[in-house]
This record gives sequence, C-alpha cells and structure tokens, in this order.
Amino acid sequence: MKKLSTTMIPHTSTKAQVSKLQHVQDVFAIEVINAMYRGAKFSGVLELVNGTDSIRKYKDSYRANAKLAWFGKELKKRSPFINLANAEVTLLPCYTGDVVACLG
Repeated sequence: MKKLSTTMIPHTSTKAQVSKLQHVQDVFAIEVINAMYRGAKFSGVLELVNGTDSIRKYKDSYRANAKLAWFGKELKKRSPFINLANAEVTLLPCYTGDVVACLG
C-alpha cells in the first residue's frame, strides 16, 4: 500500500472546520451560516476578493469569491468560490474584525 505524503492536502473534506482567523479592517465581507466549500459546511465571516463583484450566479446558485486558505495552503490559480446555496448570507460592506482565513 502506498503511503500518503503528510504535505498533501485533500481535494475535498466533509470534516474540514475553521482553523484560523485573521483580523481585518474596513473590508467588504459577508457573514455566512451553513456555506459550503470543497464538501465542508461552515459558518463565519469571510473577506471577499472584490466587494459585491465577488458574488456571482453559477449553475442556478450563488457563489462568493473569498480570501480563504484550504488546509493552510493558498490556492495558486484563484481565490476559492464559496457555495452560498442553502446558506444564510449577510453583507458587511465596511467590516472590521476577525474573518475566517483557513479551513482545514
């Protein structure tokens, strides 16, 4: 049986939780309850990449482009798109406080 490297991160994980918070000042953020990312359901405040332009409709559901790491790694190609289907969302246009910085 082949051993998995400890540096590998899972593509999806239903067990991932908020693992790191970061303090921000005067950013456009959203508060979510029961949002999904890569199979993980979570709640918290997320900093958006580009204000309201970060929220888009994709295949009949809305997604938000957020600043978020996955198991401690920043994705190289683009910021994560958080699935907002079935989530409660509150817009926070000028937010100061802690945001979710990492799921893992």
